[in-house]
Amino acid sequence: MGGQVPISETPLPGIGTQYTLSTTAGRAISVVAGRDGVRRIAFYNVDDPDACGPGVRLTRAEAVALAELLAED
Repeated sequence: MGGQVPISETPLPGIGTQYTLSTTAGRAISVVAGRDGVRRIAFYNVDDPDACGPGVRLTRAEAVALAELLAED
């Protein structure tokens, strides 16, 4: 997953899996893929993961649509 960009994967028992991508600008994008199909996206500074701001909750269909937009050439 992620090709050339390293993505960490953390199991969250009873919830799902958290995927975290760290950018070269020192930011992190966290996606929690819930077992219920809901995806949650949050952004924070790599140096201070506890200072995560408000996130965004997406349905599976919304997550797929966002992924398609991000993959557009």
